[in-house]
Amino acid sequence: MARQSGVTAMQTAAVATGAGTSILMAGYNRAMFQVSGTFVGTITFQATVDGTNYVTYALSDLSTAARTHSTTQTTAGVYIADDASGLTAIRANITAYTSGSITVVGSASE
Repeated sequence: MARQSGVTAMQTAAVATGAGTSILMAGYNRAMFQVSGTFVGTITFQATVDGTNYVTYALSDLSTAARTHSTTQTTAGVYIADDASGLTAIRANITAYTSGSITVVGSASE
């Protein structure tokens, strides 16, 4: 049975830009994220190896048959980091905000 981290609230009904809480990836190689809420804004997924410097990170959108990869999301949905081996953490940074509220939860697994 694969080991899985608990669900982490990364953004909770956020109404402004900000980095939010990161998911720690030590010992895990895959992560799932669920974005919910009615909002006009942009979530930029970011990853780090050194624990300090974050860069944009492309995730697969599970709602598309082709599982398209994108570094930003503007709609609710479920997204996956297929191979996150070697990453220290991943975060959901709200980089643009106009209205509504944004919630992002995530979990990591082997």
